[in-house]
Amino acid sequence: MTLMPFERRWAVAAMQAIFPGSSDMGLADIGAMNVDGFLDEFIAVLPWRAAIGVRLAVWLVAFAPFWVLSRFATIVRLSARDRERVVVALMSSETYAIRSLALVLKTLGALLYAADDRVRTKLIPPPANSVTQIHRRRPRAA
Repeated sequence: MTLMPFERRWAVAAMQAIFPGSSDMGLADIGAMNVDGFLDEFIAVLPWRAAIGVRLAVWLVAFAPFWVLSRFATIVRLSARDRERVVVALMSSETYAIRSLALVLKTLGALLYAADDRVRTKLIPPPANSVTQIHRRRPRAA
């Protein structure tokens, strides 16, 4: 099973709202990464039920602007600020199923985002140069 091209665009738009990057910290936008290739590879190895769950999560986020913003548009047609509002509304929904489906996309994006070498170097501090000396003491008689 693979995602259709329009479904990939919806997923990328949602992930860009969740992982916009930060120019201050030097973190890249997830859109600069190979999201399409990642999604194709990931969906290809999933069992069909899990793949349907991912597809359902994409469709939920894609059409959420209708309920969240009262606009008849998909998430692709929204500004970055409105995309973020939609994703935040889904993540804070009172309905467990909606929160969980939105979390599916957040988790997929986190897997891709944290695997990127440019991001990983910012997330994981370099090892300390100093070595902690451990001195062995002789046991004392009590």
